[in-house]
Amino acid sequence: MSSDIPKADPRFIEKIDLSEVVLTRFHPGDDLFQVLVKTVKDQGWERAVIISGIGSLENVVFVAPKPAFKIPVQPAENLNKIEMKGPFELMSIEGNIVPLVGEFGNLKHGDPVLHIHCLLSYGNGELTGGHMVAAKVFTTTEIFIANIQGSRVKKKKSDVTGLMEFRNDL
Repeated sequence: MSSDIPKADPRFIEKIDLSEVVLTRFHPGDDLFQVLVKTVKDQGWERAVIISGIGSLENVVFVAPKPAFKIPVQPAENLNKIEMKGPFELMSIEGNIVPLVGEFGNLKHGDPVLHIHCLLSYGNGELTGGHMVAAKVFTTTEIFIANIQGSRVKKKKSDVTGLMEFRNDL
């Protein structure tokens, strides 16, 4: 590794408790990200994991690395924004929601950071998916969300990757 690359953020392992789980149903037209944040806040949770979900989505936006990009990531230069109208069948969704340390884009210190990946099906059975950053519910979406108890994890912009990374030492 080149000496001009900053030292990576520390590795860690945390034993956590995911025993508090809710099932929630979203309605047509709901902004998936806004309703996920509201659901977590309404439960009084600071951290959560999206365990599973099914349903249908439309107006989905993904971000994906451009070919031959290097770290640290400069989102405007290194990531493609992929907008897809749909509607799609939501085959799978997973992710996490944790508070931010510092600032990142439009997010301020303490804001919830959503990191969500999903798999979608077109009407003909073809699949697409990836790192989702926006979506609207088409007909309905049903998601299991668990409270992450016993964790100190937060997200902070990494000097190495340029992205928001888990940290438990802040």
